[in-house]
Amino acid sequence: MKPRVTPQLPLVLVAFLALLTLWLQYAVLEGSGGDAKPAGHDPDSMVENFTVQRLDASGKLRYTFSAPKMMHFADDGSGEALYPRFVQIAADGGNFIATANRGTINRQGEEAYLYGNVLFLREATPERPEFRARTEFLHVLAEQGIARTDHTVTISEGRSILTGVGMVVNKNNQQFMLHSQVKGILDVPSRK
Repeated sequence: MKPRVTPQLPLVLVAFLALLTLWLQYAVLEGSGGDAKPAGHDPDSMVENFTVQRLDASGKLRYTFSAPKMMHFADDGSGEALYPRFVQIAADGGNFIATANRGTINRQGEEAYLYGNVLFLREATPERPEFRARTEFLHVLAEQGIARTDHTVTISEGRSILTGVGMVVNKNNQQFMLHSQVKGILDVPSRK
């Protein structure tokens, strides 16, 4: 009598393929560290106590960016810094300085977003008193010389104090503009 293997062959083949599929899935998960996660926004490196300097074409210092700690993210090339300090050098000595609790910078380092307890100031010059602005968010465009926020801001310059919502500071033409809900005391010095 002949054994009948033919009807059982497809069933054995399907069972073998199912086991092979489970084994391959297990092998792939083990090879990737246990979790099959897509690449995310995870830091790939960390730097402590650093300073980055940007020079112009003649080698003159334009601005510096420093922080006690920064994490770099490979997926978009950005960085997140704790307690960043941005200093834009001015020819007249009235450097622009921005500090915050944390900040993010783009891949090229020309654009920064500062968050939490943001202080933005222009140092005093012989002609002008110190300009100081406090807010919770500031977007700095270093190459254009522009800083802006859509949050509440308090500005002091000399004895003048202004508050408002939304601000744009243009370093190139030495102007600032408050967008709405402006209140304050403006002390205009007498002309001699």
